[in-house]
Amino acid sequence: MSEPEAVEAVRGRSTPRRSRAAASLLAAVYVALALAACAPSARDVSRPLVAVMNAPAQSTVRGAAERVQDVLVADGDLPFDLVSAFTMRFLESHTDLFHSRAAPSAARIARDQGADLAVMVGAPVLERQVTPSRDEASRRIDVAVALEAQVVDPQTEAIVQTLRTRTHQGSRVEANDSPLPEPSDDPTVQALIAEAAPELARSLAAELPFLFRELLIGVDGR
Repeated sequence: MSEPEAVEAVRGRSTPRRSRAAASLLAAVYVALALAACAPSARDVSRPLVAVMNAPAQSTVRGAAERVQDVLVADGDLPFDLVSAFTMRFLESHTDLFHSRAAPSAARIARDQGADLAVMVGAPVLERQVTPSRDEASRRIDVAVALEAQVVDPQTEAIVQTLRTRTHQGSRVEANDSPLPEPSDDPTVQALIAEAAPELARSLAAELPFLFRELLIGVDGR
């Protein structure tokens, strides 16, 4: 083998190795960024901190906690701060928040983030009824949704308050020529979540300051 051919052979063997090394480096950088984003950041510790998450997992609906947090953030005059939505989505996707484990797990997330309260947002009412037309060419979809916030004390892991919206209802008629989407992806469900989220956010904004005082949050270092 000539010298140019030998050099080319070495290059050919090293290319996959370099690709693997580059991929490993990118993965390491992504993990580092995700962990850094989940670490509590410097903040005004005189203001209470709240962690809002989609939970309990068995009654969540896509986007509910995000919409509630967006409304709270848009208020701009809250007497408390919120753990970033990006951080909460990462943590809730890596935590067992099902059934009886939901409150203790939510409390642990809140403690890890230095939060004074955890708020679990779920949909205890999520009903969808499908009625085909006589010729089955179309269908009517009736949906009912209510959102609920369960407030958890991170120190005791107890649910100290439960707030619920009224039941929002909606319907649509569409061609019966395609499979139904999953309930969380149903456009009528999502429209009702968008209606209910401001109602729940207003209740939280009004109730949380009372809980801070009742639980002596911000007093004597708590």
